[in-house]
Amino acid sequence: MRRASISLVACVALGAATIAGAAGVIRTGHPGEPDSLDPQIAVAAPALVVDNDLFEGLMTLDARGKPILGAAERYEISKDGLTWRFFLRPGLVWSDGKPITSADFLYSFRRLADPATAATGLSAWIDLIANGRAVLRGEKPVLDLGVAAPSPRVFEVTLAAPTPYFQTIVAFPVFAPMPRHVIEQYGRQWTRPGNMVSNGPFVLEDWRPGQLVRAKRNPNFRDAAKVALDAVEYRPVADLNTALRLFQAGELDAITNFPPEKLEWLKTNMPKELRLAPSLGSTVYVFNHRNSKFRDPRVRRALSLAIDRNVITDKIVRSGDRPTDSLVPAALFGRAPKAVTTGRGAALVESRRLLAAAGYGPAHPLEVELLYHTSEEHKNVAVAVAAMWQSVGVKTRLRNAERQVVEVATRNGEFEIVRAAWFSPYEDPMGFFGFLRANSVANASGYANEDFEAALNRARDARSDDARLRELSQAESIIEGDQAVLPLYELVSRRLVARRVQGWRDDNRTALRPARWMSVTGAPSTP
Repeated sequence: MRRASISLVACVALGAATIAGAAGVIRTGHPGEPDSLDPQIAVAAPALVVDNDLFEGLMTLDARGKPILGAAERYEISKDGLTWRFFLRPGLVWSDGKPITSADFLYSFRRLADPATAATGLSAWIDLIANGRAVLRGEKPVLDLGVAAPSPRVFEVTLAAPTPYFQTIVAFPVFAPMPRHVIEQYGRQWTRPGNMVSNGPFVLEDWRPGQLVRAKRNPNFRDAAKVALDAVEYRPVADLNTALRLFQAGELDAITNFPPEKLEWLKTNMPKELRLAPSLGSTVYVFNHRNSKFRDPRVRRALSLAIDRNVITDKIVRSGDRPTDSLVPAALFGRAPKAVTTGRGAALVESRRLLAAAGYGPAHPLEVELLYHTSEEHKNVAVAVAAMWQSVGVKTRLRNAERQVVEVATRNGEFEIVRAAWFSPYEDPMGFFGFLRANSVANASGYANEDFEAALNRARDARSDDARLRELSQAESIIEGDQAVLPLYELVSRRLVARRVQGWRDDNRTALRPARWMSVTGAPSTP
């Protein structure tokens, strides 16, 4: 509570200070602070949002979240689907005016793959590139990564296998060029205001931890004339009620979430500001498969069967999220969603049977710890799940911490069960399966199954889309039979957007809304 109240005071003060000149500024509220503005180091979603506005890769995302040409003016793909040759636009420069060449992309891809960078889960995408996995593991030198810069305006990527969605992957800021000349000059301080150089539509102007990040229009951006906003402000507001109050007061133009119990009120009183839309995300509870308790699939299945997902979505979350016991949304396989059964009696009987078969019962109850990052909604869900597990004899310790603390603990494997929101960056099942691939840095759970890996490899080598989907469907069956992860519900994007904001697209299913495509009309006002 203390941190939330400080954020409220800070945000109100900042809003009062900037409101007079906010006609060309969009002010967005986010659930936390960027952990870093280095796109190849950052983990937190608030950082990805900012970095997406500061940097542009070979491809970029349009207002719908679809990949379009970015720093590249065109690209060619070899007949075998392995080599992508990108041709850079002429005259590209950094925000400090220095030229951008293919050597900058070469440096950046190698930096991302280098274990010394301590890169995030997003570096798992390096696996897609020839020798990428071996480089990430330190088994081969970075120079062996399948990238080349044969001329100043040509950059080549050789993939480990054909990847039809690579154009979307390469649109994310983790694959944008990094300013080597600035990084080598300032080291870890290169992302500070005054030091930072970028190549996107905006450039960092200010960063006051706990208060705001402010980015101003980059006059050296290749398409600067078409950027309507003067600046973007990103405000950290962890408390949902505080975020709603700031939005209602006209201090924020958009917020990424709101208290779920306010949904019906918002539908009645702020229908034009309320934005509910499908997303490519799922809320899951992740097992630590390194822990002996969760190596037994009977335990994992028992915990899943004990959860009434309909109660969670209908009584707690209440925003239209779809209950699911599948990791991948059915639509990505081209099929209708399956209903989650509401018959609880048989599920609870089977849950108790599985626990007993695994050696647990009244004399020796299963004890688990559930970790989640601080949020009233996440707490309410966790309390409900703990009660459901209690009904089958499982004792649950609840532990909450700030978002960044939970993310670090997750990466380090310092958890038993942890709440996570998994988002696919592209409309393909592989966007979710990547979280469970063996030896991938994106796989925090430690899950490994040779049959699952084989199915994914067969999908990679498939010669038709139908054959590929069949293999991916088989991969799904394997992880579902294994109860590799505990899915809860498919996420609906819940946002409030002020009427003065133009260019917001509800058909964008990604977590990113590039500010480049937006504008604002008139002065901020209370909805």
